Amino acid sequence: MSHITLAASAKTFQQLFKVVVAGFTFSKSDSGNFGPFSASYAVALHLSGGTIQLNDDNTIEVQGMDIVFDTLDFTLCLDLPGFCIGGFCIVPDPWNGCLVSFPGFCIGGPICADIDLSGIVAQVTDLKANLVAKYVIDSARPPGITDVEAELQNHPNQWEIFVNPTYVNVILDVPDTIDNIFVNAIENAINNSFPSWLPQWAKDLIWAFLGPVIDLIKDIIGIVGSIADWLENLFNTVFPLVPLIETAIADYFASNNPIFQFDDPYPILDATPTLIPVKIPIRNLTAVVNSKEMVVTADVGA
Repeated sequence: MSHITLAASAKTFQQLFKVVVAGFTFSKSDSGNFGPFSASYAVALHLSGGTIQLNDDNTIEVQGMDIVFDTLDFTLCLDLPGFCIGGFCIVPDPWNGCLVSFPGFCIGGPICADIDLSGIVAQVTDLKANLVAKYVIDSARPPGITDVEAELQNHPNQWEIFVNPTYVNVILDVPDTIDNIFVNAIENAINNSFPSWLPQWAKDLIWAFLGPVIDLIKDIIGIVGSIADWLENLFNTVFPLVPLIETAIADYFASNNPIFQFDDPYPILDATPTLIPVKIPIRNLTAVVNSKEMVVTADVGA
């Protein structure tokens, strides 16, 4: 039989979990060349909300936790088909050849567009976990000293209780409205590649040659289906951002950020001017949950 039993209600556990969630941040940037196009992204995010449920089978389930993007920059570069418009005379001069001429120019080659992806929504739709208790020796304590000496120097050993995810599922949803944003960004990039002196009629001629931008993009990149579906696949499998977020969430909860912790030895009476503090060694600590509470049990060691 355990010497010590502590319990925290489901409501208290939820508050402890919220504190841990509030500390999560993730940032990542990456780029790649994929033949007809290249792309890069930079993302920073945190977690918010979600509902947590304690179950009688000693599991924890979290649903509907929002992924809030603090930064989501995406740049797409592709090779615009090249062609030239030759020079010609606009206003001829019977005596000197030409009064006003069009010098001609060539267009084509790489263009890059910054795509606004602020409309993307992501969520941790499901996180399943159990509790794991770990015995931790402070890595900052001086080498070669005993546990007692470490405790006296404010580097005590600790029991730490972690929410240990066994399953994390992140869904990233790109709305269909991204198609218009995508097309507008590419149009702006193409327009910016034109010479500043180019008259509007010449721009209209180029656009007539290029055709509808959305078809141009799909032809160059090789998109089958919608741009939204293509972006979802890009972030799910090509880079892949979504699996990286899932792994970061699992690692954050399981190894670095305990939901609760106890010093070992554990203080039960504070020091007084005439007496030293009273502390007891904690051994065999375990933590479990049921639908009503978290229960921590431990033995008093020698």
